Amino acid sequence: QLLLASASRPTPGFTVDSVYLPASEVGGDFFFVSPASDGSLTAILGDVSGKGLTAAMRVAMILGALRRETSHNPADILASLNNVLIAQGQLGFTTACCVRISLDGNFTFANAGHIAPFISGREIDSPSSLPLGIEKDQSYELIYGTLRPDERLVLLSDGVPEARSESGELFGFDRLDPLSCLTANEIAHTAKLFGQEDDITVLTIVVGQH
Repeated sequence: QLLLASASRPTPGFTVDSVYLPASEVGGDFFFVSPASDGSLTAILGDVSGKGLTAAMRVAMILGALRRETSHNPADILASLNNVLIAQGQLGFTTACCVRISLDGNFTFANAGHIAPFISGREIDSPSSLPLGIEKDQSYELIYGTLRPDERLVLLSDGVPEARSESGELFGFDRLDPLSCLTANEIAHTAKLFGQEDDITVLTIVVGQH
């Protein structure tokens, strides 16, 4: 919690909400929010494989690398982070989605094996790609889009669709479209009440101060 709290910075021009609900004492989800000098905002949300202290140590390493990152290009950020993880040896894999959004709502994002972003009830098409930490010198495709002032961009971890009820029913991906219309708090706690089995992390971005 302390690591993730330090990863959040003031976001002038945007309303950013985040919820992090670990499934155990030590979680493996992470997010990082970084404003740029041109007024744009870069955000990344991801999930490391494994559990416990090993996963938490990898999260700490990832957040450290993101703090040192000078690029605000989502594809370059993921490629750089991939090489950092590869250089550390066999640590498992990490999925991540990174987005950069400007004050006019235009955005780019790149995905490394993670759940694609949603905009107010619809999933954005995202090409398939390898997670981070598997093969060196990977490149990631940039996707372009526009977020209107009345829309909300949603990044989330797989703890949401992988929530499981007492009867064994998965929350699933079919429920994500309508769920993504809600606030970060509503999304996270809907999944938790359904039956949390993994870390649940939700990050939402709205252009403007709402």
